[in-house]
Amino acid sequence: MLLQDLECPNCGANELETTEDGQLQCTFCGSSFGELTRICPHCGHYNEEGARHCARCGNPIVRDCPVCGADNWVLAEHCIRCGRDLDIIAQISQRWQQTTRERLEARRELVVRLKEEEEQASQQRMAELLEAERLRQEALALAARERRRRDRQVMTALLVAVALFIAIVALMLILSLLGN
Repeated sequence: MLLQDLECPNCGANELETTEDGQLQCTFCGSSFGELTRICPHCGHYNEEGARHCARCGNPIVRDCPVCGADNWVLAEHCIRCGRDLDIIAQISQRWQQTTRERLEARRELVVRLKEEEEQASQQRMAELLEAERLRQEALALAARERRRRDRQVMTALLVAVALFIAIVALMLILSLLGN
């Protein structure tokens, strides 16, 4: 597929093509960058990974395969997973071939799968947060131990200074008593 509305950031050419691995490649300078599926076909914005709608214009950039449910770029002609045609007429005809019950069951399965994926992502985020908290608590404990060590050093130095002061005062007192 040749894209003529996007510019190469290296040479400014406006003819980019997709490689077999889904990357964009400039036909003039040969530089390769980014994934095709992250580009909004409406405004040309390069979106973050995993985005389903364009961050700039809000138009969809991903659509589900009606057969296997795989995420495909909105302009893709065939599903990246099962190879089925993603043409809108094919989708409409397939929809008419399914009963309402089948469509609802497929949606229910999709929701269950999405819920499981979100739960796993939530558990992973929670584990990361707990690990960060554990590391923070360890750092706080280490800082508290270091502070106690410094406090003991200061207290020891203070006690030595007081003892030395008392010894000097006592020595001066003895010398003054002996001098009289």
